[in-house]
Amino acid sequence: MTIKNTIINYLRVVVLYILSWINAFKVKLGILKEKYGIIGFLQVDGLKLSRKFSSEESIAAVKEFDSFKPDDVIIGTYPKTGTHFAMGVVHSIYKEKGLVEPNSLMSHINGLEFELPTILRLLSGQTGGQGLLAYADKSKSPRIFITHLPWDFWPRRVMEKKVKVIFCMRNPKDTVCSYFAFAHKRASIRADTTWNTFFANFIEGNVVYGSYAHYMRTWYPYRNNENVLSLQFEDMREDLEGNVRRIAEFLGVDLTEEQIRKVTEANTFESKKKEVGRGHAVYRSGKSGGWRSQLTVEQNDVMNEWINTELDGMEDLKLKYGD
Repeated sequence: MTIKNTIINYLRVVVLYILSWINAFKVKLGILKEKYGIIGFLQVDGLKLSRKFSSEESIAAVKEFDSFKPDDVIIGTYPKTGTHFAMGVVHSIYKEKGLVEPNSLMSHINGLEFELPTILRLLSGQTGGQGLLAYADKSKSPRIFITHLPWDFWPRRVMEKKVKVIFCMRNPKDTVCSYFAFAHKRASIRADTTWNTFFANFIEGNVVYGSYAHYMRTWYPYRNNENVLSLQFEDMREDLEGNVRRIAEFLGVDLTEEQIRKVTEANTFESKKKEVGRGHAVYRSGKSGGWRSQLTVEQNDVMNEWINTELDGMEDLKLKYGD
């Protein structure tokens, strides 16, 4: 299974490499815009995005989406702060309780803002720009919605309907390091974008999904709402079992000790990397404190100033930096 997944992952890399050349050609022809090194640059209400993943129509569809069910859960994360980590734990909890079938993750996942690739839109006959949300009603329950959008772009009635929300956060130093590697693997930025350039763009909020500080500020006021569970990537790594218990309790799923153990073992970072195979874009090192080997002394000083200024007033979050 691992060998098969590894081969699939390498084929994905080849496809993404080919697509990067196609996108570069589209940029030259003016079909795709490029700015800040972002391929397919798009800006909606001030938020920087990429047409490779979203469109004006798909973002508008998110704000108006209202078809929530009682057992829905939304996982909100800025890129590279724990999306797949939390998603895997939630699905494993449901699987152990018999609420979902094994290997059925994709039947329950819905990306709020994600656009269908052009070829799939043509094959499906989708003429609107509502993206994957057009198929939300066909997804099996319990549904797991994922999004990288800041709170001010979320469906307007989430809080009114008390939809369960899981927010994940991660210290910004490790986030920017992981994001740089991920953006290159996903070919969402120019291949010649250097680390120094990407770091500067991150500090200025000129990356896909914009400023991490803005993301945090829009979410912060809702952190203690009864339908919101706030998680830290670093805590998930340090005490996965304890966080499995927290998530299960939040979802209202009663698990035995044996089931908790199984969910924990299935979602260690090492287990997930082994499961998907080598070369996968999502799972890199997953370390806390890895920024120490990538940020220069000057960049660390810049980041510290950014944290003190942009995240001022959020000290109660007690972000962990692998000290």
